[in-house]
Amino acid sequence: MRPLVRILLIFLLMVSSAVSMFADDYPTPKHPYSHADSVAIAEVKARMDSIRQHRPTVALVLSGGGAKGAAHIGVIKYLESMDMPVDMVLGTSMGGLIGGLYSLGYDGQQLDSIIRRIDWDLALSDRVERRFISYSEMKYKEKYVLTIPFYYRKHRDPVQETAVDFGGGTDKNKPLQLGADNTESAEMLKTNLMGSLPSGYIKGQNVYQMIADLSVGYQDSLQFSRLPVPFACVATDLVKGEGKFWHSGKMTTALRSTMSIPGIFAPVKVDGMVLVDGGMRDNFPVAEARMLGADIVIGVDLGSDDRTYEEINNIGDLFGQGVDMLGRAATQANRRLLDLSIKPELDGYNMMSFSDRSIDIIIDRGWQAAERCAVTLGYIKSRVGNEARTVLNAPAAVDINVRPVTVDGIEIRGVSDKDRAILMRDIHVEPGDTLSGLDVKNIISRIYGTKVFEFVTYEMEGAGEPYHLVINCKKGPVHRFGVGLRLDTEEVVAVALNFGLNSYTLSGSKFDFTAKIGTNPSLGVKYSYDDIGIPTVNVAASAKWTNIDMLDVFGATDSNMGLKYFSTVQEAYLSKLAWSLFDLKGGIRNRYFMVRSMSNEITSSVAIPGIEYERLGNDYISLFLNGRADTFDDGYFPHSGFSGGFDYEWVCYGYPNRISNFHIASADAKVVVPAGKVFSFIPSASVRFVFGTAPLAYMNFAGGSITGRYFEQQMSFVGRNNVVPMRNILTLFRTDFRFEVAKNHYLTGIMNYARDCNVFKDYVSPSAGNWFGAGIEYAYDAFFGPVKADFHWSNINMDVNGGLGFYISIGYNF
Repeated sequence: MRPLVRILLIFLLMVSSAVSMFADDYPTPKHPYSHADSVAIAEVKARMDSIRQHRPTVALVLSGGGAKGAAHIGVIKYLESMDMPVDMVLGTSMGGLIGGLYSLGYDGQQLDSIIRRIDWDLALSDRVERRFISYSEMKYKEKYVLTIPFYYRKHRDPVQETAVDFGGGTDKNKPLQLGADNTESAEMLKTNLMGSLPSGYIKGQNVYQMIADLSVGYQDSLQFSRLPVPFACVATDLVKGEGKFWHSGKMTTALRSTMSIPGIFAPVKVDGMVLVDGGMRDNFPVAEARMLGADIVIGVDLGSDDRTYEEINNIGDLFGQGVDMLGRAATQANRRLLDLSIKPELDGYNMMSFSDRSIDIIIDRGWQAAERCAVTLGYIKSRVGNEARTVLNAPAAVDINVRPVTVDGIEIRGVSDKDRAILMRDIHVEPGDTLSGLDVKNIISRIYGTKVFEFVTYEMEGAGEPYHLVINCKKGPVHRFGVGLRLDTEEVVAVALNFGLNSYTLSGSKFDFTAKIGTNPSLGVKYSYDDIGIPTVNVAASAKWTNIDMLDVFGATDSNMGLKYFSTVQEAYLSKLAWSLFDLKGGIRNRYFMVRSMSNEITSSVAIPGIEYERLGNDYISLFLNGRADTFDDGYFPHSGFSGGFDYEWVCYGYPNRISNFHIASADAKVVVPAGKVFSFIPSASVRFVFGTAPLAYMNFAGGSITGRYFEQQMSFVGRNNVVPMRNILTLFRTDFRFEVAKNHYLTGIMNYARDCNVFKDYVSPSAGNWFGAGIEYAYDAFFGPVKADFHWSNINMDVNGGLGFYISIGYNF
């Protein structure tokens, strides 16, 4: 995660940590045990009594510590190397996760492999692969830097008492009313906008799936005493300010809740509780192990002593200090109950040290810490006996990423019958099918990628094969508000705004309102209707004012073209947006185009005969068909994939000035060819052919870094800022030689060549235009959009600055 995002996360954490209800007191206030908990506790005690007839019982207690929790694996591996029995395991936060996996039957070596293969940047986020996001949503995300989803409803329903929820209750949406005289407007604002704000920066979508992948066979509600190794973990209930000690329930829910750092992960809401990280109440549950009947308690303590001024420097230090402060008294009291405290030396590492190198060192530090306690561990081993070792109560859990499992079918819960039917169209799971972890991940990602649901989780119900695959969905806010911002040397400042009603729904009516504020403002509105079995029906209208009088605030202009025009477009078309990557639509369009002023030099660079100036203000009616495909893994800095598209338009009628009908065909393609981890070769090509005499609104144009900035048909051309007119037959070829010189930093050499003429037979003749351009670009992939600067040259308009120019931009393209 990038530094600025980390700062935001720690700010949220420290605000939530300041709640007075979590003052340091001990003993830890406990949430009352449920009947199922009491049964589990009784079963563990009975098991300990049985073991005690032969030897003392041993508990392993693992404290919280974020990434430092990898040290627990090193300790476990050392304990296994000396055949130390572990009769129960308890933990909090990351200690709860590692301890929970150990209780499911994973040994130290398996835990080592699991933690090393996890992509922690992905696990600690809600991201899904770009290919699972619909084409329209993908392009939306690449335009708006900030999106605020929101509900609109009169009343928030109470939290469901039995269902598991990550951050919100059940919501009933109401028709949106915008009346200023509504006496309930203030309450509406509070309920719908403030109430829609996320309860955590991360919903925990991916970390929950990681837990589910590793716990197949133990995903039903059960007593944790019946796991392969008896287990308990701690969460904190924000409602009562008490520790929730998990002894029974759903293992996935328990592990998800114990590591829910407030403000970062959304809390887990279940059974009337709002559960967050257990470290806020009991980061080291040694007393609970004693209560369960442990004679000997070995604790792995990742808590830090009081940090000095010099030791609190970054987000990980702040996280650790915040958790330690909240549970310091409880931790100190628990330490006094230990028989052996194993304390890895982890100076220089903190809760966020999830890099591959750091994980490797932290695991090794855990082994070294246990090795330093070899004498005491040897004494404990002598007490329990040389023949004693860990014996599993039950078969180990299945890691679905290693061993696929058979299912008896799939069930989607939390959705309407209609939405279920829509989702199932692209999910093909039949009774008897065998599913791998990747298969399940793809199903989850496909559903979550619709953006209709706040979270999507899965369970494999049953104790053995065939399992029953259950997908749990929680509906999210249905409306959205988006803001985009770009600063550059052409338009100076541009702001994009979007207001969408019913944007996050699978069917029914949707309304979308867009605006661009800046030198070239625009407005747009779109209505679309989706239903099962029919294409998407769309009606759209837009208007824009374009000024190409070349602002030269930064001295970057290398064009002498001047043009001001006003245009409106109305469209009715059918589309069937696929779940991902591909967009196809066709319909009818009316375009009104009116020129307000035009420089006499508009054709000074490129001779373009046949412009009918008296017809520069007119309506044009056309039929169109276009399609686009995109498999890039990133919209701005792809490392793999391709994009391509085609467009055909038949302009058949003009009013009030009649025209001769003409046709336009265009196509483009781009591919990324990676060569190692640093270099990528990125060739691309674009063609556009105008068959007939086209008015100015339909001419070919090229120039600038943003395709379609001044005209929809404008092709980007490095070497020439702004835009220049081209003739009817236009081809453009480009190659990018891109180096990722550091993480998120790119240096690219660019060459492009354009050729234009009036008719195909002149394409190879000396009269065809030969336009060269080249540049070198530095770019940084920031969370608010790309930051780019390039220096370039072109033989177009050599009399302006000798063909040299530069361009700087900050933010997304729109």
